[in-house]
Amino acid sequence: MASASTREAREKYELKQRAVKFYDENGVPKKMEEILNSMFYDNPDDVYGHLANYFAHFAKTPLISQVSSRHGFDSKGQTTVQTDMYCTVRNDKKLSASIVSSSTNSSLPENTKPEDREEEDKSREAAVEAAIALLNGDINTRLQGVDPGLQSDVDNILMKLYNELKAEEDERLAKEAAELAASGGDGGSPVKEEEASISGKKGGKSSAKTVQNKKKGGKSVTVVVVPDDPKEKLLPGAGSVCVASRAACTAAATVKDIPLYQHIAALRFGETPKDMRLPIPMVTVIQSGRSAPGKLNCVKEFMVVPKPGMPLSESLKYCQKIYNYVTKNFVTKSGMAAQYGNDIGALCPSYDKPEQGLDILQDAITSLELTPGEDFFIALNLAGKEIFDYDPSSAPAKSDFPGQGMHKEKGKYEVMGGQQKVPEDLVEFWVELLGRYPSVIAIIDPMRKQEKEHWMRLCDKISDRCLVIGNHAYPRPGLLLEEELTEEFKTSGIVLKLDQLNTVSDILDCAKKMEEADNQIVLTTCYGETTDTFLADMAVGMNARFFKIGAPVRGERIAQFNRLIQIENQLKLEGRLAYHGENVFPHIAPPPLPEPEEGEEVAQEEEKKEDKNKKK
Repeated sequence: MASASTREAREKYELKQRAVKFYDENGVPKKMEEILNSMFYDNPDDVYGHLANYFAHFAKTPLISQVSSRHGFDSKGQTTVQTDMYCTVRNDKKLSASIVSSSTNSSLPENTKPEDREEEDKSREAAVEAAIALLNGDINTRLQGVDPGLQSDVDNILMKLYNELKAEEDERLAKEAAELAASGGDGGSPVKEEEASISGKKGGKSSAKTVQNKKKGGKSVTVVVVPDDPKEKLLPGAGSVCVASRAACTAAATVKDIPLYQHIAALRFGETPKDMRLPIPMVTVIQSGRSAPGKLNCVKEFMVVPKPGMPLSESLKYCQKIYNYVTKNFVTKSGMAAQYGNDIGALCPSYDKPEQGLDILQDAITSLELTPGEDFFIALNLAGKEIFDYDPSSAPAKSDFPGQGMHKEKGKYEVMGGQQKVPEDLVEFWVELLGRYPSVIAIIDPMRKQEKEHWMRLCDKISDRCLVIGNHAYPRPGLLLEEELTEEFKTSGIVLKLDQLNTVSDILDCAKKMEEADNQIVLTTCYGETTDTFLADMAVGMNARFFKIGAPVRGERIAQFNRLIQIENQLKLEGRLAYHGENVFPHIAPPPLPEPEEGEEVAQEEEKKEDKNKKK
């Protein structure tokens, strides 16, 4: 009996000693003493809430515990990916982020027949299924136990996984090609091409082609046609990378209990800036281009842009009134059907020349007792790549007679139905038009990047009054970060899009790189958007100057507008609201010509003498 009592007392003593050691190692007595002493003087209304807040600072960093993905739908009713991210927060598993991603952009024209879209719809469905499988499988496994606040670590894990899958696919295709060649089949066929495509290096850099185009008077001019860079073919499910990156960013803000834009600002600048600026909206009112009715090809989007410093809540009201004015004008002239918009909510009239869109926007601005070029400006998305005819058989020219095509020539831009221009003439076309419309302060993709000399010539003539912004002129941000910017090709701004293989880190790092090169940042939404407002927070957090947001209608874009107004009000209440400064237009000059070598200089002098003699 005594022996049992002694053993029990010893065990109880040892248990107490272990408890004392456990609490001492975790500093519990000291922390309890500190908070109890200070709380008496603080005299909080909620005693236990005060204690909970105090001890929450000593809790372990929340870590990702699960990624769960399923099917969702975008604004067009297309299947997309809906993803939840759970974190372990103070020993509890909590939902920390829920993301509904935009669907993959269609590569087909908007006027494509429904039956022609079937193949692309199948590819999209396959991509969604692959993304969901990746998110629920490998991505879920690799992100478990990772701090969502370490955005670069999360994005590196995601890109490492993608590169491993890509290498496996390349190896599989190479093996199939080798087996086909060994069996006596045509080893250079589709398998090799597909393998090169997956690697993003299909055909390498294609050589330029020289074609002869006839001008008036029977004279022909030689045009060197440089083909587009090969399109990077992504693996099915590549969009899972962007989805997981966004989810981690949102989860980090949630567990820190701070606004998402504040967390993104800390990622971008290392710390949250004292003052924060809202982006200037670029609001699409009219859409034209090859897929729209009418002859006008050279302007894809007519957008309005408020002046810097105008409160967002005020500027968005004006944007809505401008849109309504244009809608009413179209209905009056063309009937009720003219009020219906396309997938981004833009109106699609039948225009034959760009002046029609510019004139009606200026009239709409004036009707509000505002001055075009002072209170409100115009921006144009020219999408030059879409109207270039490298192969005249690739797309039919617009004709006044249905069913009849029009003659098209290689190496030209079809600015309007039946009117094509070589790059040199295209430069003069835009210089002349923009000279008549000083209210236009930005153009996007006036031509392909391959026309570097003419691009720079256009910049030299207009960049001191109009921003020349690159969109498709640049590769995706992840690849652009690896490229060196040169003097041969420059822009005043860049359009960044968070989709597919682009991570949050890629966008932020690319924005920093381009800002250092005197570029304005334009963050844009996607075509298959959802009501997810992540991009509104990102535009504020990364200090983007412009937010290209589509038309001021439909739920998925109105959700972005409402979120921006909410952020504006929050910053105003905190005394941290600031505005972007006046528009600045840095002049972009072409690179200096290389100095001719000694022999070349003599030859040039002889050529000049010959020309003079011929003129005489």
